[in-house]
Amino acid sequence: MKKIFNLSTREGFGQFVSVAGICVNILLGGVKLAVGLLSGAISVVADAFNNISDIGTSAIMLAGFKIAAKPADEEHPFGHGRAEYLAGLFIAAAMIFVGGELLYSSVRKIIAPEDLNVDRITLLIMGLSVAAKFFLGLFYRYAARKIHSEAIGAAALDSFTDCLATSVVIVSIVTWINFGVNIDGGAGVFISAFILRGGFASLREILNPLLGERANQELIDGIKKTVTDAPEVLGVHDLIVHSYGASRIFVSMHVEMPATLGLLEAHEIIDRLERKLQSTFQISVTLHVDPVVIGDEAFDEHRELAEKILADIDSRLSLHDFRIVPYKSGRKLIFDVAVPWNFLMNDRELRKEFQRRLIALHSDDRAVIHLDHQYC
Repeated sequence: MKKIFNLSTREGFGQFVSVAGICVNILLGGVKLAVGLLSGAISVVADAFNNISDIGTSAIMLAGFKIAAKPADEEHPFGHGRAEYLAGLFIAAAMIFVGGELLYSSVRKIIAPEDLNVDRITLLIMGLSVAAKFFLGLFYRYAARKIHSEAIGAAALDSFTDCLATSVVIVSIVTWINFGVNIDGGAGVFISAFILRGGFASLREILNPLLGERANQELIDGIKKTVTDAPEVLGVHDLIVHSYGASRIFVSMHVEMPATLGLLEAHEIIDRLERKLQSTFQISVTLHVDPVVIGDEAFDEHRELAEKILADIDSRLSLHDFRIVPYKSGRKLIFDVAVPWNFLMNDRELRKEFQRRLIALHSDDRAVIHLDHQYC
């Protein structure tokens, strides 16, 4: 396999995992379909079609990793990494479709039940199927954690759901063999419900990165700590993380540094931090310098005033990029405010409220406020 797939790369390992899933599901689906058709057990047929559908989802996952491995081109300058998310979306949609079809067939079996032709050989085959799916699920889960793949994570959830579904089939077979009671249709409904539940859970997990979910908190904290650990850095803000696939992450952030630093010195520090972030987190980074005035009495006084007004409005508000310039007989305060997600005032109301409080304390001063709504 090492000659076919490059297991040292994320995409190559994902392709290997996909092919392994295809092989296991071809074997399980084929055997169970034959047993189900010969026995007339709808629950066994349902379980077989569940495995057969997994062949298609593994093939889609394989295609997703192949496309994701393609390099950036003129039409896709950020690469093709999001193809993996699309593969996961197809997997979830396929699970929902199969679950719906099997639910319909199972209800029909409840309405018009038929005798089953099953024996202990059928029971043994289904038991081996549970074991095979369980170990496939463990393999998927290991792979999903190793390369941080939502698509493989969805496949792992599907495999563990299949184990439970097949266990229900086994219960229905045991019930028929020992008691002559046919719960085949009910077992099929139970299996369908688990397939549908797994499908919708996977769909929710896959849609988040496609829609643009918040970046991983561990990554956010790691980036901020790496930068703020530098002795020249006073603070950071306006962190933005864009994901174009699990292995293609682009980051930008503003870094506060003393205004007394020379341009060349500040540039060298920023370059050093960018290289460190890139090597530590395997991300593409752009850092922007924001100079901060230190040791100016008038500057400090007005900044403290602005911070107090913001704290009185809402303690969660914070400012950055603070500057003061002459304005008629007073001063103009220019700064940015970081606004939390659930803040009740709109932008216009916040600016108006700050201005009102500022004028009440310093009638000649005015404020120019840019509001930053947080992305991380």
